[in-house]
Amino acid sequence: MNKKGIKIKSDPKTPIRKILVPLDGSKNSLNSLREAINLSKFTNSQIVGIYVIPKDISSLPLVELLQPLSTLRPMGFQEKIFKHGITIIEKAKEICEKNKIKFTGQIIKGNPGYDIVRISKSKKNKINLIVIGSRGKGLTTEIFLGSTSNYVIHKAKCPVMIVK
Repeated sequence: MNKKGIKIKSDPKTPIRKILVPLDGSKNSLNSLREAINLSKFTNSQIVGIYVIPKDISSLPLVELLQPLSTLRPMGFQEKIFKHGITIIEKAKEICEKNKIKFTGQIIKGNPGYDIVRISKSKKNKINLIVIGSRGKGLTTEIFLGSTSNYVIHKAKCPVMIVK
């Protein structure tokens, strides 16, 4: 019991062993990686980083949309975004290695919110927690919270930690 007389129950059946961290290169996604690393040190858990290449152009970063139209050609655009994803995942891996945290990274193509939730629900992945930035680089339609973060909060089955 705590000071206010509320009984706090911990469930030893669901320890945090794998933390999913969606990464897009934004300041908030890097902050969420740092928070996941801090948590991982205390729980001896590993981090799974994911970069989702959006299928829909409306979820791209505004900076990308303002580039000359030639960058939006399917072949060059997909290659550019994939290389950007590799850079982000490699940077995350490097940060985790410096902190002696086990890290695995994935790059997939799809809808960021949907695929983050799908990966977290997969029994194969055994994700216990999602640590996600409050806003990413995408165009947001929500006033207080990024649209991807908002989707993940409402659809994920495991706990979600939002980081500013």
